Parts: sequence; structure tokens; C-alpha cells
Amino acid sequence: MSTRPSRAPLYRTIQSEIQRDILSGKLKPGDWLPSESQLRAQYGVSQTSVRRAFQELQRLGLVERFHGRGSIVASNEIRAMSPMLGLGRELRQRGFAIRPELLSNAEEAAGKAVAEALDLEAGDTVSHIERRYWIDEDPFVFLDHYLVPQPGIDFAEFAGDSLYAFLSGHDAQPTHARERVSAVNLSAAEAERLQVEPGAAAMLRERTSFGVDQRPVEFTRYILRGDRYHLDIDLRSER
Repeated sequence: MSTRPSRAPLYRTIQSEIQRDILSGKLKPGDWLPSESQLRAQYGVSQTSVRRAFQELQRLGLVERFHGRGSIVASNEIRAMSPMLGLGRELRQRGFAIRPELLSNAEEAAGKAVAEALDLEAGDTVSHIERRYWIDEDPFVFLDHYLVPQPGIDFAEFAGDSLYAFLSGHDAQPTHARERVSAVNLSAAEAERLQVEPGAAAMLRERTSFGVDQRPVEFTRYILRGDRYHLDIDLRSER
């Protein structure tokens, strides 16, 4: 890999050169890549640019990162992956005209379940943000976010629309996430937020999102009204 000037974003130059070496076979699956500090010195760029390059390579399935150890080549083939969208963007892409509402935004001590999801100790400080999305005159989904404090980010400034857009504006958007989908019956408090009867059927989506260092940064519970939300899944037979 060689350093050369480019008008492309700095992270894209790093990504493109590493990606070319992987796809050409010069770098093979299992090979360790140069460290972040080595790449910073080689290209004369910031840590942010190097991490963004690794983030893009990981998104394409070419690189796997190990916290505290470095990064290795995971594959020499680009894999298509489902895009990671915030729920608001997902709903808009599906044709819904949504209106966000910020219900609360404050710091608090993490409970046991939240601490476990975020790899924290119970009692550690997290930012807790509660929101609703409305469609027409009906609340459609209740969003319950827990976020790990991050340097340079004041979550009190979040106004309530797109959380991922807010994080992206601070160069802190998560790189990937795990999500579990369950069918639930609403508690009295949940039903009140969605203006339905207690015990009504709903869909629960629990998402844990991770940053460039592979550590959890967000745990969110999306509670969606069962009478207004559905998932469409296209299946194709194997031939």
C-alpha cells in the first residue's frame, strides 16, 4: 500500500487502497492489517479518518476488528448487508409520514438490564431519551433509548427527530447492531404512551448498537402498535 494524494475524502483514500489489496489477493483472509497508529503515520491523517476507513471496510464484510488487538482481513469478497437504518428513516422509506415527539431526555443510573446490554456496571450513568412517532392523529411507536456517554457529545442537545443523524453529526454513528423482534402485550404505562388499551398486542424491537471500537453505544426498545405496523419478508425458493 502506498500513499498518494487524492481529492477524495481522506478516509476514502485509505479504504480504497486497503480494499484494492484485499480484492486483488495481495492481502488474504486472516492477514493482520496495519494498526491505526501505523496508518495515521503513513497517511498523515487523524484517528477519525482511519477509523472511518475501517468502518466502511467492515460494513462491506472485508475486515473484522478486535478491540485492543487490531483488524484482520475477513473475506476477499464484498458481501451485501442489510442497511442499518434508524426507525424514522425506515418508516419514511416505507411511505409513512411521521411526526416525532420528544417526551424526555435526561441522565440516569443504568438498571441491571440496560447495564448488561451496554456492557456497563449497574448504576453507571447513561442518557435516557424517550420519544414517540405519530402518524396522522395516532401515536405509532414509542422509542426508549439508552446511550453511553461519549466525549464531545451533549445528548441534552438532541431535539427529538433522528437520533442517528444527531450521532452522525458528531461522527459517532454506530457501525452495526443486533436486533431482536418479539410479540408483546402492552403494560398500562406502554399502552398509555400509544393511546391503546392495556394488554393490546404490539411488536417489540430491541436493538443494541456498536461503535467503531466494537463496544455497545446504544440500547433501544421500539414498541410498535400491532394494529398499525407489520413486517414484509420476501422469500425465494432454492433451485
